[in-house]
Amino acid sequence: MNSKNNLQFGKWFIGGLDINLNGILNLTEESGVLELYSDEELPLPYKADVVYGKTYQGKAFTLYKCQIEGSTNSSIVHDYETKYIYKVHCDYILEDAIFNSEQEVLISEVYFSVTNLERWAFQNNVEVKSHDDYTRYSITTNKSDEILHKNEEFEFKISIYTYAGDYSYSTSSVSIKTYVRLELKFTKPTHLERIHSIIYQIRDFISLCTNLRTYIDYITAKPHYTNPDELQIPIKIYGNAIEFGDNKNIEELQNYHVYISLDNIKKDFNLCMKNWFEKNEKLRPVIDLYLSINYHRTSLERHFLNLVQALEAYHRLTRKNHVLPKEEHERKIQSIITNAPEQYQNWIKEKLNFSNEPSLHERLEELLTPKGKTEAHEIKYHHLFRLGKKDKVKIIRDIKNTRNYNTHFDERLKRKSLKGEELYQLILLLKLMIEYYLLMELEIDEDIVLDLSWRKSEKLSTRIAIIESTKSN
Repeated sequence: MNSKNNLQFGKWFIGGLDINLNGILNLTEESGVLELYSDEELPLPYKADVVYGKTYQGKAFTLYKCQIEGSTNSSIVHDYETKYIYKVHCDYILEDAIFNSEQEVLISEVYFSVTNLERWAFQNNVEVKSHDDYTRYSITTNKSDEILHKNEEFEFKISIYTYAGDYSYSTSSVSIKTYVRLELKFTKPTHLERIHSIIYQIRDFISLCTNLRTYIDYITAKPHYTNPDELQIPIKIYGNAIEFGDNKNIEELQNYHVYISLDNIKKDFNLCMKNWFEKNEKLRPVIDLYLSINYHRTSLERHFLNLVQALEAYHRLTRKNHVLPKEEHERKIQSIITNAPEQYQNWIKEKLNFSNEPSLHERLEELLTPKGKTEAHEIKYHHLFRLGKKDKVKIIRDIKNTRNYNTHFDERLKRKSLKGEELYQLILLLKLMIEYYLLMELEIDEDIVLDLSWRKSEKLSTRIAIIESTKSN
């Protein structure tokens, strides 16, 4: 955003109140604060759905989900007369739009991009052909196939455009650039906060595919216009509630990274996204815990605990969550309570409340033993979740001891819990497991998911082998 335009002077209105005040909207790249000025104290609410106005240059703004704080000033600038200043902070800023109330903040279409999108969605759209005399070449840019998911609520499309740029006489070259845009078109006008939620679900999906932190680059939208003849101008959306990327701190997706690209899932894109959106609410605890590894800088111990909790939650949400049939377990509990001394019966009953749930050991044992749809990849599945020379029982024991120590800090477990490089290796294994199971939930082609997971498993094995070799030498 051009710094010269940061200060937007204008007249501003607070939704639902018959009050208008002069003020200055101070914009940054991603957000802004509005200062309103008054000669008298006003009974303004602490929260307001919308604050809107036009600048003296004719620029329109709506601040949505606002908090208003009041203060006074009697400086020399105001000839020592008391002035009342009201600072308005907001979650969203809608540029080039006026909405008088929360009910009007409805969107029909959204266009946006995320970091690393063009690399993740890369399509080979350029064809170079030499002519018979090898002195002339034809460069053709092809149109990409439409990549589309559609459900009852919206249509999600990935649009890819390839353009030839300006010709450079100094180097005799033409720059060719591919642009990728994500589009959402809604069946009926939709509230901004719901749209924000869907955009974040798409961002999280790309983060899962790339294994990198992913942020929003920009959001533009077409509001719902009640008058079809009204000029439909796209608006910009930004604000404190939206996580935009700082290009200096974002890792770029590279060819040597092991990731699932758009090309890998293009033929199953509709099914893949259908599963992602439908299962998102159910699997949200698992997704959030997994993504915390990318977004939150914290200790290895905290990353480890989050991943163990994510695997435990995944098993609970997708697998059988009881050991014995309900009736059989109730009979067993009743038998134990009946045969216990009366003064201990309530205590025993309380302690056995969750005794029919699988233990962490049982959950890990099942998840460490993935099964393919056929027997074709039986050997790969058998060795997929490995950790050097450790067998499955040793891996589970390490997970339990490390988890119990970092949860309860029992000094007796301190020596048995993993630290440093060993803990980091265990984190890589747990992360690999969650990625595998989340991708399989989307019904992506089994060979693609298994190949990706196998390459990550081999990288982990190579790391362990190099470290062990270094130690022994």
